[in-house]
Amino acid sequence: MADYREGEDGTAIRYRERLVAPITVWLITAALTASLGIAYGHWLGTTAGIGAFLISEAIVAFLLITRTPLVVVDDVVFRAGKARLPLRHVGRIVPLDRNESITAKGAAADPRAYLCSRGWIPESVLVEVTDELDPHPYWLVSTRHAHDLASSLAAERDRVLLENPDSAT
Repeated sequence: MADYREGEDGTAIRYRERLVAPITVWLITAALTASLGIAYGHWLGTTAGIGAFLISEAIVAFLLITRTPLVVVDDVVFRAGKARLPLRHVGRIVPLDRNESITAKGAAADPRAYLCSRGWIPESVLVEVTDELDPHPYWLVSTRHAHDLASSLAAERDRVLLENPDSAT
């Protein structure tokens, strides 16, 4: 493995998941923007109502698409959204079910933790950060496949630590 350089990703992707909104979220946003269109249409006419619906739906769709985080494990880093954690700083990895995820985001949450969370995804993975300079004690990342993500992340972390035993800090 080449030396890790801050901000660079690896080349071999081991796990990849886009945390897209389910169809129910899209339907709810369509209903809400349609009600906005109806309200404008009632007061300003059909053309204004259709225009309000189309513009507001385009804005919501743009936000849903562009704000969708990507969760990736490659041969160098673990990425969740815009954050990157070098694999050499990945500690304990715990897949959480729905109830454990709710607890981890609520009563048991550490306010310093990094959260890449989506309410419509029930499971998550808790990843301990071993870098003493990192302000986040752990990451809590939503995923639809908690055990797959945890096993991929653990395998890559172990490989990196075996290849470079001095890099563990």
